[in-house]
Amino acid sequence: MAKLMFIFAALVFLYFLKTTTTDLITFAIFALPTGLYFLLKKARKTDTLHTVTLIMTIAAMIIPRLRGIQPIQTLFFYIALLLCVLYDVAYNSKLWYLLWAAFWSCTGLGLVEVAKLKMKDKAWIIFLAAFLIGLRDLFERRKSCGGKVCTLTDERTVGPKNNT
Repeated sequence: MAKLMFIFAALVFLYFLKTTTTDLITFAIFALPTGLYFLLKKARKTDTLHTVTLIMTIAAMIIPRLRGIQPIQTLFFYIALLLCVLYDVAYNSKLWYLLWAAFWSCTGLGLVEVAKLKMKDKAWIIFLAAFLIGLRDLFERRKSCGGKVCTLTDERTVGPKNNT
């Protein structure tokens, strides 16, 4: 419930920053349904990834406004928000690996857009950092299976396996 309240507060804050109506509606279309999904689904690991992606999306919309510069591209963060839901849905299938790559690529590309504000030519380093974090996520999944590629682990709940 706190995440949905956070999304509504972000919408109000973005409205007062005079964000365009199109940007507000786009943010609401991507953030509210995915936030509602994670309110109903209690997967802590992917919920945390969703929350961090949501915060990065809001930051990507706010930072240029506060600096008085041209808005930056947030499409990659919106795609990452959607992929986060699919990342959770397909967690026990081999499709997860494709969604893993797509999620971390979109997150990295979104971060590069934000980093271009300060780093200009060196912004690709941020993509490399996101890639390494994504690899850590992949190896956490493999570690629970003894080093083999495993599709049936349930470490996304960050607790004992659910036997329901």
